[in-house]
Amino acid sequence: MYGMIFETIQNIFQVEYGDELWDALLERTKYGKRTVFCTHHIYPDDLVMQLANAAVEVIGNGLTQLDFLNYFGRCFIRSFDKYGYEKIIKVCGRYFCDFLTGIDNIHLQMRYMFPKMVSPSMYISHEDVDGVLLHYRTPRNGLCPYLRGLLLQIAEDYFGIQLDVTELPSEPSGEDEYNQYRFRLNFNNRDYLASQKYMNGSNLGLERKMMAATPLSSNTLLQLFPFGLIFRSDLKIISTGKQLKIMFPDKGLFGQALPGIAKMRRPKVDLTWDNVLSLQKVMCELEMLINQRENEGICNPAYALMRNNADQSRRLFLQGQFRYLEDWEAVMFLCNPIVNNLTDLDELGLKLDDLSMHGNGREMVMGGLQHNSRLEDLYERAEERSMELEKTHQLLAEWTERGDQLLFSMIPKSVADNLQSGTHPVDTCQNFESITVLFVELTNFDINADNAMEMVKCMNAVFSQLDNVIDRHNVYKVETVGKVYMVVGGAPEKNDSHVRDIALVALSFRDEIEELAVKAGMDVRIRTGFHSGSAVAGVVGTKMPRYCFFGDTINTASRMQSSSESGKIQMSSTSYGLLQSFSGFVCQKRGLVTVKGKGEMQTHWLLQYQPSAN
Repeated sequence: MYGMIFETIQNIFQVEYGDELWDALLERTKYGKRTVFCTHHIYPDDLVMQLANAAVEVIGNGLTQLDFLNYFGRCFIRSFDKYGYEKIIKVCGRYFCDFLTGIDNIHLQMRYMFPKMVSPSMYISHEDVDGVLLHYRTPRNGLCPYLRGLLLQIAEDYFGIQLDVTELPSEPSGEDEYNQYRFRLNFNNRDYLASQKYMNGSNLGLERKMMAATPLSSNTLLQLFPFGLIFRSDLKIISTGKQLKIMFPDKGLFGQALPGIAKMRRPKVDLTWDNVLSLQKVMCELEMLINQRENEGICNPAYALMRNNADQSRRLFLQGQFRYLEDWEAVMFLCNPIVNNLTDLDELGLKLDDLSMHGNGREMVMGGLQHNSRLEDLYERAEERSMELEKTHQLLAEWTERGDQLLFSMIPKSVADNLQSGTHPVDTCQNFESITVLFVELTNFDINADNAMEMVKCMNAVFSQLDNVIDRHNVYKVETVGKVYMVVGGAPEKNDSHVRDIALVALSFRDEIEELAVKAGMDVRIRTGFHSGSAVAGVVGTKMPRYCFFGDTINTASRMQSSSESGKIQMSSTSYGLLQSFSGFVCQKRGLVTVKGKGEMQTHWLLQYQPSAN
């Protein structure tokens, strides 16, 4: 959405609620209270919803999100005079129905001031003395209350009528990216219908009698509109103007279904009979594809003029009005081609004489002033490419994030950041004077060829549970090798509570595994041990780099695990001594234990953690 939307909300909100409450609203969005909205800057669509939700929290008074969205729509219209757009509404029609019919044309003109505007589409499908049935199509969600407030304010300020808006069940849309809504607008519509009746002629019977005496042939009508085409309810073309017969030779259009050779460019709706009938008061544009390859064997001088490349397909844009011809039980598209200059005219194989004299086409083409729908089409295509590029960038960002997550699972983030900034792996090595290393081993799993898959699934469930524990504590998982799980406290980020952190992790491991065994009915047992001391750590390898720890502390910690018992947590006397600085841990002396490569060592069991009430 353009910043003008939020500027209008800010203008009215600050006057009626004050600057402090407006700042409070902005603080509840990701932009913050110092945000200054710029008229032509693009902001996320959901910012309107964020402001509405923030207003509910800040103002309250029983008002809901829908109430504030309605209020924001009114703010947009009430601020129109600041931008000079109130004149557009004043001249778009004498009656409210005229305004509703011309909304799409207003959006069309504003696209040049706001080229990235994603405008909705609106049209009326039914009129009566008590109101109309309005169809609203938009790629956005949740903005129906905003539209309601906008319509209520326009009806009140510019047409002096009391409007009641009721949303009806929505209809399925032919395009996935568009949402279609229906509204019943109730208001006094008698004056408008009376004017329509007057314009249609009070002496209709006499006029028909006179016309019967001097009938207008279809040939004459199609000469007046050389680019017009006529089709019936099955959408099959029954006749075309002379210029379309030249551009699509050998009866190329006769009998063809209109949706097969053309599509609606404005408004963006499906090309169906019901839609065509409901769009008779809306300026419409059709895009027809002139496939030159299909007709390249036809020797037609006029057609040959537009054959610049046999492999290309030209697009013919027709702008005009659908009109239902009751006597023929058919619809005629009264239209003219959209060409910007003489070059476009030549590329289509047309001459100035081909354009009707009763319109402004010839003069506007000569002056190069006609609405450049082709340029707009190119812009739309460039915008589509821009959106695709933006999606590609978003996808790249997602994959980059996934890659970072994978890298951080192998290497600590602080170390990985240094590597990405160009630091050599050897320079990442660090000396840690005191860390605590913990090893956990699954003791009752014997992997062999017969039950390998089952054991791998079981180990994955166990180690995934241990990973969840790691996420809740200030420790670092080093690796998983076979049935052994290694965790370090105090590295790579140094801290003085590493032995406490590891002790809590060890107890959580034991409790989680016991709970898993009960819930999943798995026979799972672990053996745990940890030791504290100095170590060196750094990144090793280039093909599959790993953050590894080296030193006698790691070997001793591994021996604490291997000499422990199933279901128990053994720690060295060094770790026990450090743990005494932290209250709440219940330990039991195990005594002297013969440790491979170390001889006899004094060890302790870690039993539980009982935090003090204070």
